[in-house]
Amino acid sequence: MVPEETLERAAVDDVSPRYLRKQKAAGVKRRRSRPAGSRLRGGVLALLIALGVSTVAGSVVYVFFYSPAVLLHLDGVEIEGEHYVSRDQLLTTFLPDIGKSVLRAPLARRLETIEKIPWVRTATIERVLPNRLIVRIVERTPVAFLSTGEGMKLIDADGVILDKPPGANFNLPVVTGIGEQTPLAERASRVALFAEFLKQIGTIQSYAPSDVIEANLASPDDIKVTLDGLPVLAGQGPVVVQFGSGDFANRFREFLLNFNAWQVRAGNVEAVDLRYDGEALVTPGSPMVTAAAPAAADPPAAQGARGQKNSLASPGKQGKRSIRQ
Repeated sequence: MVPEETLERAAVDDVSPRYLRKQKAAGVKRRRSRPAGSRLRGGVLALLIALGVSTVAGSVVYVFFYSPAVLLHLDGVEIEGEHYVSRDQLLTTFLPDIGKSVLRAPLARRLETIEKIPWVRTATIERVLPNRLIVRIVERTPVAFLSTGEGMKLIDADGVILDKPPGANFNLPVVTGIGEQTPLAERASRVALFAEFLKQIGTIQSYAPSDVIEANLASPDDIKVTLDGLPVLAGQGPVVVQFGSGDFANRFREFLLNFNAWQVRAGNVEAVDLRYDGEALVTPGSPMVTAAAPAAADPPAAQGARGQKNSLASPGKQGKRSIRQ
């Protein structure tokens, strides 16, 4: 018996070749080459586009960096906000940029130079095409005079010492106890406390800036001022008052409310220490009289005060007396 596998092979071999499908050979695609003239035209077009872009870019560079329309002139530097800062000093900063494109001015470096000027607190510089620069200045605000080895100068709330501008007039107190040798951070802290003192007592109706003659800032936590010119000080003369480091408005009201009573009991008052809540330490300028203090009527200058009455402490030696309130 013939194996089944042999019969299948024989059947295949008997099939006529004309009935077998011929395998189609895979075709090979050939890239058509472009004519030489077409390639040349494409290259010329690409070159022309590149030249056009280069020309446009060159024109833009020329317009923005070399055209007379963008060149910076001295009258193109506009300055706003200057009052005490010298305008000539500000303009001198931009002299290296004059005659060059406004785009080439190094604004960060120019701003750094301007902010080193003592009277300048902050500044900005804006570039405005085609050929302008706008400089905006915020100047420092002095809060007091400061006596230095070089004479009287000004000082602001940041502790920065300033030269007095020629022709400028300021109605400010004099501060002592700090100087140019005092570290800036410490100087700033003490002057800021004094500025807060002026702000608070400025809310009292009877106060005038000229009433604070001098402030000693030697202590970091005590404002010690010399007052004169207040209505309650009429015929008295200057008085040194210690206000401590806070609650200035209320302590100033207490001073106004009770000063006449202190005069009655203590005579001429030389100094008052208000650092301790509930009592005042009074230093008389003449022998002190110790007696019960009458209730003090509120003077007009002290309207709005807490209205507490005074009683003099027990009799003692001449000198400071504690007046409990």
